[in-house]
Amino acid sequence: MRAKIILLVILGCILVTAAVLITALMFEGEPTYDCTKSHDGEWVVLLHGIMRGPASMEKLENALLACGYRVLNFGYPSTKESIMDSADLLGREMAKLPQGATIHFVTHSMGAIVVRYYLAHYRAITPARFVMIAPPNRGSSFAGRLMQLPGFRWLFGRAGGEVAQAPRSLVSTLPAPRCEFGVIAGGLGNSTGLNPLIDGDDDGTISVEETRLEGMKDFIQVKGQHSLLLLNRRVIDNVLAFLETGGFLH
Repeated sequence: MRAKIILLVILGCILVTAAVLITALMFEGEPTYDCTKSHDGEWVVLLHGIMRGPASMEKLENALLACGYRVLNFGYPSTKESIMDSADLLGREMAKLPQGATIHFVTHSMGAIVVRYYLAHYRAITPARFVMIAPPNRGSSFAGRLMQLPGFRWLFGRAGGEVAQAPRSLVSTLPAPRCEFGVIAGGLGNSTGLNPLIDGDDDGTISVEETRLEGMKDFIQVKGQHSLLLLNRRVIDNVLAFLETGGFLH
C-alpha cells in the first residue's frame, strides 16, 4: 500500500506541475477550421487514452459532427484489459458499422496502439485516414521508468507495461498502419519539455520523438500538455484538416 501511495504522489506532483506550466499555453476555444467538403457516409472512430474515457474525446466528437461526419466514440477498459483484448472489443464494434463506409480513426495516447494492433491483426478494414494525438509509437520511456516501481501494474494494468519503452514490448512489434496517417505531438517547443524524467521535449507523458512513426504522411507539434491536447483548438483544427485533405495546417 505504501508503494501505491508513493506512486500516486509522484504522478500527482508531475500532473499538477504540468497543469500549472501549461495554463499559459492552453489555446482553448471553438475550432476555426472550415470543412468545405461533404462527409456524408464517412465515419470517424475515436479512441481515448489510458485512464480516460469517451468523455475526454467529446470536444473533438462535437467538432467532427459539426463537419458532417458520423462518429463512433469507442470506450474500452484501458487499465483492466490488455492491448489485444481492447483491440478485440474494438473489432466487435467495428463490425457493426455500415459495410462500404469510409472509415477514419482519431486516437489519443494509448488509443493509437490499440488501433495499430487492431489493424495489424484483424485486417478487416483499411481506413482512409488516421490521426494520432500524442501516441507512444516508439514506446513510453516514462512508463518504462514507472513500471519499475511497485504498484505500477495495479494503477495502469497490463496495457501500461505493453506501451512502455522496453525490450520486446508489444508496441515495438507493431507495423505502421497501411493507410495515410499523421501524428500530432505535444510539448513546449524547447529541449526540456514538461517532465524532467523524460529526455528532450515532451508533453509531460510522452516525448516528441516517441510519437514519431516511420511512414507518417505528416507531423506537427502543438504546444500543450498530454491530456489537455484534446481541448486545444489547434489540435482539433489540425485533426479536421488532415481528415479532409491528408495534411496538417503548417
